Amino acid sequence: MRRFAACLVAALLSTNPVTANATSSNELPSTTTPDRHIVDGLVFDTPLTRFRVERSRAKRLHRWLITASDGCSAPLIGSRGASFDFRVACERHDLAYANYSVLARLNLGVVWDATLRAAVDDQFQRDLQASCARRRHSERLRCDAWVVVFFHAVRLAAGP
Repeated sequence: MRRFAACLVAALLSTNPVTANATSSNELPSTTTPDRHIVDGLVFDTPLTRFRVERSRAKRLHRWLITASDGCSAPLIGSRGASFDFRVACERHDLAYANYSVLARLNLGVVWDATLRAAVDDQFQRDLQASCARRRHSERLRCDAWVVVFFHAVRLAAGP
């Protein structure tokens, strides 16, 4: 998947830039050159409750953005359970890993190292916790326990 994503971005960069028509005065013109600030904004500055809307908007404006996600790829557990729903948090985490690693490979101002990975994973943990905070009190303790499982699984299994 990572090679496919890198090839896709490289192909987009080699084509002639096309400026998209803005649908409102608030929208910026489309960019064909990957930009770390777009990814940073989606990963670190966008509230989780607005992430899907902002990701869709960003994808329309920035065709190079990799938005594919398999959700939480936790075997047997998946993205949802009786006491948790981590799908959106996992989607944001996937977006971060995919885009930062491609930006790093293309030497576009990103170093995909342990420091950046830790920052992304810490945001993932905050997103998981925010998902639990919206649960009923009776589910929150179990949800918080799943946060620990998901976060440590990511720290052990993923990244550089």
